[in-house]
Amino acid sequence: MGVKKLVKLTVEVEIEIELPENLANPTPEDIEGINYCGFDVKSSNDVYKEAGRLILWGYTNCNNDVFGVFHHPWRKSDLKNAERECFYDIQDIYVDEFSVENIEQKKDET
Repeated sequence: MGVKKLVKLTVEVEIEIELPENLANPTPEDIEGINYCGFDVKSSNDVYKEAGRLILWGYTNCNNDVFGVFHHPWRKSDLKNAERECFYDIQDIYVDEFSVENIEQKKDET
């Protein structure tokens, strides 16, 4: 079995995110629908923030109720209706602070 540790990172990230028009400029009804799907948004900037969080969580290849699938920009020419898709390109990730802690694991009692 591997060694498990808790790693805490404080990071600064730059991500270029391109959202379709309906997400980039949401109406009040759009915002209500986005919030209904579990996001906390009040403005267009909040929508971009939530998109960035999903990308960092690793959901770029998953179909999300609000954002669909996030694609790399080089895929634009390969996709039908690319104007309806979401794209991202991570420009930089800087680790500001970090800590690593041991995690105590219980031995199986058999």
